[in-house]
Amino acid sequence: MPIQHSFPDDPTDVDGAATPAGAQDGVATAVQARPADTASTPPRRPRTPSTGKKLTFERWARLLWAPVILVLAGFGMSFVVTANHSHALSPIDEWVYVDYLYKLPHQGILQQGEIIGHEALDAMACDGVKPYGPMGPACRGDYSDLSKFPFAARTSADPYTPVYFAITRVVGDTIHAVTGAHELTSWRATGSLWLALTLVLMYWLMRIWRVPKTVAVVLGLAFIGSPYAWWTFTYVSTDAPTMALGTALLVAATYYVRGRGSGWWVVGLSAFALSIKVTNILAVCLIALYLGIVWLDEFIAKRRRGIEPPARRGWFNPLTLALTSIVAAGVVEVAWLVFRHLVSVGDSANQAISVPLTGQELLLQTTTFLSGTITSNVNISGSTNFAYAIPTFAVLPLSWLCIAGVIGAFWALRKTNPARHMIIAVTISAVLFAPMLAIVITLATGAYFPLPPRYGSPMLAAFLMLAGMQIRNRWATILIGTYAVVLYVVVLAAAPVLAR
Repeated sequence: MPIQHSFPDDPTDVDGAATPAGAQDGVATAVQARPADTASTPPRRPRTPSTGKKLTFERWARLLWAPVILVLAGFGMSFVVTANHSHALSPIDEWVYVDYLYKLPHQGILQQGEIIGHEALDAMACDGVKPYGPMGPACRGDYSDLSKFPFAARTSADPYTPVYFAITRVVGDTIHAVTGAHELTSWRATGSLWLALTLVLMYWLMRIWRVPKTVAVVLGLAFIGSPYAWWTFTYVSTDAPTMALGTALLVAATYYVRGRGSGWWVVGLSAFALSIKVTNILAVCLIALYLGIVWLDEFIAKRRRGIEPPARRGWFNPLTLALTSIVAAGVVEVAWLVFRHLVSVGDSANQAISVPLTGQELLLQTTTFLSGTITSNVNISGSTNFAYAIPTFAVLPLSWLCIAGVIGAFWALRKTNPARHMIIAVTISAVLFAPMLAIVITLATGAYFPLPPRYGSPMLAAFLMLAGMQIRNRWATILIGTYAVVLYVVVLAAAPVLAR
């Protein structure tokens, strides 16, 4: 007999904390509908035109209040923090990103081995990097001795395609023209739009996996107050689109598995994600792993019990879709690498961060993403302090949320849990993808460097989603919500001091 699905047409109408988190995946669960008890159902009162209009408004308010709160809160954080930033550049490569933005209109791309342009040299010599200050020769002085600049003024942004920078330049220049804000501030302000998109997609993902609205809101607020959000969405950062793209891939893959979306969305998003940043391959691998587990479960069900998998649109099944998505992402990346090699004018910048890849280092990498992505901060060289000086104890509970969500979901997993495919895929990716990426980088470049926890951002929404699945009572929601609100207020109140 064919496998049946029992997914509601509009999952956002359900807001019950007692609903099992994965109660609608149902890939291998036969569900029989019970006949309605019409005798106990009171007759509906006919709607008058005014009543219908009122219900429509109430329905829209019920659907939108949560994402609206998240978007407004995201704008509030990003605007306040960005406005309090000085012109000192972020230590997360903002110097070379700004150089890319300056050169984009007349050059299009950066070439491997290229020298930083005059505008960005001015920015380094005059404003410098937070928290180190100006570097190189005197401000607007003689820049002929490039060895005085970091990395001898050689760019390290050449591995990136111009896609992110073109979006940032167009949107940022529009903000600059409308508001009159400084050019750098306007480019940084584009991060607020990426944050808004991330929050909407993350809320959407949580709702289709039956996370209650209030839980989705408090987890979204906690994310807004995180060090990751502070660094990513208030400076010019190529990490800004990564979480949105990873979340969009999860949404598209989930809808495909449930028979409500085309697999071509997954393929197209996979290719686009790699056109932004190579680390987005982690999101592609996550959804490929999820689709592969779904296919394997269906294959076993068919072999053992004769249960046919649900009908798929087109020629795709989960396994071929997973492979096609990886191939699409790989083709985009390989094509860019070949082109980059052809237009190279020299060697890449030597950032002197390579270390030997040992077994101990691989073991340490298993804890990098799950605990560290949402709290990723920047160590000040030669010190134990962070460039974003928010107290560690204030943000440590964010790590607990991710760890408890993923590990708790895995430990509580039962064979009959319809969300088991997603839970298994996310757990494997949280633990093994960092060492996998370390091995790939070493094989591809011949060198290894300790992976920054922020590289795990394409999977961060999945970590938070699993945390939302485990929150089943009002007191837990109130506790996390109180923490998220307090953290948000602290970030805003401290911005005049910590953001400069």
